[in-house]
Amino acid sequence: MPKYYKISDPDYFDSITPPELRFAGEATREVMPGWDLGSIVMADEPTNPDAPVASMLKIAPGDTLPRHAHDCFRVEVVIQGSITLPGGDVLHPGDIMTSRPHEYYGPHVAGDEGCLSVEIFSAAHGMLPISDDAGDEYAEDVTARVHDATSRLQNQTNNA
Repeated sequence: MPKYYKISDPDYFDSITPPELRFAGEATREVMPGWDLGSIVMADEPTNPDAPVASMLKIAPGDTLPRHAHDCFRVEVVIQGSITLPGGDVLHPGDIMTSRPHEYYGPHVAGDEGCLSVEIFSAAHGMLPISDDAGDEYAEDVTARVHDATSRLQNQTNNA
């Protein structure tokens, strides 16, 4: 039976995410206040590392998504708000960006209303950000904090 979710529902981001994976949203909220993340795994087994994943990402107004990459193919569609790309181009609802595995993108700056997008990852194992080694201290710091929080919260989930 199909499932339906409304973004206006309380706890929307956690409700779309299998309980086994809610640590990722917790880590996002911990590291980046005003942000949120929820993920729908496109497989019967929510922890299948090869399953494609659709993630909803909310970025707070004016915040910066640091330059990073992923270990899988990625498609992102802006749904609400806007995001400014390096060079000044602005993406609005309906605009799409793509990246290949290990292809760096960003930094992206959310507009005055913030940004809500859906990111589709070709494999769950590739969702965690890969820091850019180009000396961007902010990107390296955020990526390290996301990885630390994710590992800690995942361990807590697995040991509960």
